[in-house]
Amino acid sequence: MKNILIPTDFSNDAYNALFYASKLFKSKTCNFYLLNAYNERTPLLSINLERTNDDGHRKGLLEQLKDESCEELKRTFHRINLDHKCRNHTYKLIPIKMDLTEALNKTIDEYDIDLIVMGNKGESNSFGLFLGSTTVKTISSIRKCPILSVPINADFQMPYEIAFATDYKRNYDAQVLDSLKEMAINCGSAIRVAHINEEKTLSKTQESNLETLKTYLAPIDHSLHWMPNYKSKTTAIRTFLDELNIGMVAMVNYEHKFFENLLKEPIIQKLACKIDIPFLVIPAKA
Repeated sequence: MKNILIPTDFSNDAYNALFYASKLFKSKTCNFYLLNAYNERTPLLSINLERTNDDGHRKGLLEQLKDESCEELKRTFHRINLDHKCRNHTYKLIPIKMDLTEALNKTIDEYDIDLIVMGNKGESNSFGLFLGSTTVKTISSIRKCPILSVPINADFQMPYEIAFATDYKRNYDAQVLDSLKEMAINCGSAIRVAHINEEKTLSKTQESNLETLKTYLAPIDHSLHWMPNYKSKTTAIRTFLDELNIGMVAMVNYEHKFFENLLKEPIIQKLACKIDIPFLVIPAKA
């Protein structure tokens, strides 16, 4: 993961994502792309500040937004260099007048982005609010590279244990799982495969997919975990995360409306407010 994209609205959760990514990849040579997308609906941060052009006339809204974007990106760059300077990290600042999803896709293509790291709102009683509407929309829309969602209340700890949640119902494409494998190698992590066995036995397809997954993960420290289908799946998952000291949860986004469907799951809604670890969403390749 050499090229890392950090979208920012200059909020605390956005900066926390940048700080987390800087620490996560501290030993790697990386290019960080700090992106701020704005448009006519973006509120000015310094609404009372009088801005004029070379002719002495008050600048229009978009001109002011561009100025603010450039200034705040520079301020963010200086802040991360004070908080966590890494000689092997380079930064490119990208202010752009564009819808966020469009700007992300454009930047992914232009700079061959390997990973997007976004902040989320942290503890909340609903999963949508936990992630934030922007993060949910981005995960639902971006299909070109993985997205790592970082809670604002997550203190940095290297995730030496990564939980990979799966139902074994789909084939495991090596290209899809490369992101998981690369993350584990970068962090020196073990992968703990988590499956809630709602069925008594696996189907032949599930068994075949499981064998494929085991073969692919063979070079990496990993283990398989079956969580009984308790009445309280929330308790089962929370216990699993705590007992194994899980530092990151990973899932593959197979469905176009994967996250919209996930938000409806009562398990996820109940669990969300108790999770304060990063969430890696890996898109399925077409």
